[in-house]
Amino acid sequence: MGTKRTIVIFGSDSTDSVKSFSFSVTGFRLALAATVVFLISSVAVFTVLFDFAVDRAHFLHWKDENKRLTKQIKQYEPVIAELEDKSSILDSTQNRLLGTASLAGLQVSDPQPEGGTESAQPYQLAEDIYQTDALNPMTKFLRRELDSRIISITGLANYIEEQEFLFQSTPSGSPVEGWISSKFDFRFSPFTGRLVFHEGLDIAAPFGSPVRASAKGIVIFSGYKQGYGYLVTIDHGYGFVTRYGHNSRLTVREGDFVQRGERIALVGSTGHSTGPHVHYEVLINGIPVNPLNFMFNTSKPTQKELNAKYVKNDYN
Repeated sequence: MGTKRTIVIFGSDSTDSVKSFSFSVTGFRLALAATVVFLISSVAVFTVLFDFAVDRAHFLHWKDENKRLTKQIKQYEPVIAELEDKSSILDSTQNRLLGTASLAGLQVSDPQPEGGTESAQPYQLAEDIYQTDALNPMTKFLRRELDSRIISITGLANYIEEQEFLFQSTPSGSPVEGWISSKFDFRFSPFTGRLVFHEGLDIAAPFGSPVRASAKGIVIFSGYKQGYGYLVTIDHGYGFVTRYGHNSRLTVREGDFVQRGERIALVGSTGHSTGPHVHYEVLINGIPVNPLNFMFNTSKPTQKELNAKYVKNDYN
């Protein structure tokens, strides 16, 4: 059986020439299929090349953006390091403040709930945060805020520390536990019989009882002194000086630094004394004041307290 063929004849009314050609149906189908495959392949290749070109353009764009960001990051590295240092200083000062407050017996609570309207943003970000110096307004604001907070919290820490030092340097309580045998007042001298002013407080206590410093300070005298017998004098700073006389033995030397409650001597009856006791004086800027004013928790002792006959030592 022969192959089927198709004949195509081309003719014209103006000429007598006639052209014709023939092709097989199978060949036509193969040519058509090849054309379709070529077109599909071309479209696929074009699509792939187009996508590649787009991806390459994106890649180059993001590569440039990455370079810009890297440059921006390097530009702000010193600023970030500075802000981190300021933040560390702030944290350190805050810990110092909390530590001082804890030593002073102050209770620091967690931040309380807050609310209310907020003020407008104190700095204006650039529309394009990648542009040069875009973050400068914010970093300047943060720098000012941190500097302000550091100054504020440092001042507060210094104030609290100063108050704590003042508290530790202020005489408090009795240097020994015992009976008040003679007050800070006029009295008739047991040695001359004349009316004189007694510039301290006599506290009778058993012989050999520990005598303790009523505040921290530096021992500026430790030895024998006419009238006082064996005497310890402590300079506490802030104008406070205390004296402890008539001791039987001294346990500190000049130049020693002592803490409140530390033993400095033993009760005795040396010097002008009629029995074992401690002659205790408190001076402010060289002027003797009533030691009873420093033996109670209240800032202004009651009359009952001022008339007290027995005082306790809070350090035993």
